[in-house]
Amino acid sequence: MADNAAQRALRTMDLVPYILENPGISTIDLAAKFSVTQKQIEKDLQLIFLCGLPGYTPYELIDLTFEDGIVSIIEPQVLTKPRNFSSNEMVVIKLGLEILREINVNEPNKLDKISTLLQKVHKETDQDSVLLAKEISSSPYYSVINTAISQRKQLSIEYQSVSKDQLSTRLIVPYNISMLNGNLYLSAYDMDRQSDRVFKLDLISKCEIGERTELDLVKSTSIDQIVELMVDVKLTNFIERNTSIIVDQRLTTDGIKVTLKVNNLEWISRAVISYAPNITVISPIALSEMIEQRAKNLLNAYSSQRGS
Repeated sequence: MADNAAQRALRTMDLVPYILENPGISTIDLAAKFSVTQKQIEKDLQLIFLCGLPGYTPYELIDLTFEDGIVSIIEPQVLTKPRNFSSNEMVVIKLGLEILREINVNEPNKLDKISTLLQKVHKETDQDSVLLAKEISSSPYYSVINTAISQRKQLSIEYQSVSKDQLSTRLIVPYNISMLNGNLYLSAYDMDRQSDRVFKLDLISKCEIGERTELDLVKSTSIDQIVELMVDVKLTNFIERNTSIIVDQRLTTDGIKVTLKVNNLEWISRAVISYAPNITVISPIALSEMIEQRAKNLLNAYSSQRGS
């Protein structure tokens, strides 16, 4: 994707102080650091040659050496420090750190680092510029789940399934809590179904800590399989609910090509049928055959009822 003038200008202002801190850095490393091509970095460096203070004689321009792929800056003029974050960027940083602090409440080492970063951010901005609710989740079981994760214990939960519209009891091994689109989700291993599941925290109506479990042992009992689906662009809820097992998603002319890593074809076959005809299987063939057989069984069941 081509950069616009504003993006190039901002990257240029970031390049100069970074090169000063890393003299002799290669254009290859710079390209990797700034997530652009080596050719683009070389164009940016050529642009820097033309930047400087008013007067714009060789004495006021930024002076850098750029030979054999190695870059050093001799005279940076006024661009010796990284640019400041904008107010919008600071809001995003603060909000992100606050969310991380809530999610890692039972991780003392991580919590200390996050709190240190928050203190630095508060010194640079207005303390009241970002106001957050005391809790980021309405679930009363947030702390209980975090305790189970940190102590590697099982959880017995009651969960309201949206797709099936029923309340079920699950015995799970929780892995982690993540946030997506303002909602908190729990990634866990379902002991009864012997596969990974994702639960929305607000749909958990009961939660009790059980026995300690060896999480690595549980994980090793499952075999991951790669599944490719073509999902209608309107089915954002399917992608949102399964974000923990999605390894890639790409927008195409036919929809969103989604690649998942699953350990239970039985579960994904039910999910595809429940969203039919808005999800189609690309691979594996075994999944397509499983869904075809399940659909035939359903049709035969309804045909027999009509006959009776």
